[in-house]
Amino acid sequence: MKTWLLIALVFLAGLSGMAVAANMSSNGILAYLSYHLILPPITYNTIAAYINLGNLTPGMNGTVESTAHLFVNSSGYFKVVLHHEGLDDVFSNFTVTITIGNQTVTLNQDKDEHIVYLMPGNYTVSITVYYTVRSNPKGPLGAVNKPLVVIKPVGEHEGDHGDNYTAPNGQGSDKNQGSED
Repeated sequence: MKTWLLIALVFLAGLSGMAVAANMSSNGILAYLSYHLILPPITYNTIAAYINLGNLTPGMNGTVESTAHLFVNSSGYFKVVLHHEGLDDVFSNFTVTITIGNQTVTLNQDKDEHIVYLMPGNYTVSITVYYTVRSNPKGPLGAVNKPLVVIKPVGEHEGDHGDNYTAPNGQGSDKNQGSED
């Protein structure tokens, strides 16, 4: 009986050794690695500025300044968008200059979005609106708390837009940066 047990053990050991040798000799891999990286989403919070241009008359122009606050918890690209729908028939010029940290973005009817890269932090956002009312305005007679400028996180692939990007140091390749008044 001991002989059969000894033969069975030798046979099993031989099969195990052949399986290990076959696995190593067939592809040479000594180790495998697996993991799943979970990145927290870019989180941010805003305290909006409320900009009131008051009573407007045809041909009138002016400048209004206000301040918003932006709290960013993780680094990332953010798209700043000017919502000028309905304003084009009222204003011949509507330019918004936004300063976030040391980055300045200028948006208007022709260039209504810009991408910035922001590090975590609390930002005081300066917003300046330059406007000129058309001499013969058409369109809505007024607006109350209409969203004007929106900021939202975007993926890194959208941060590669050449002339529509401002680097963290404020030195973007945008040829139209700065104030347009």
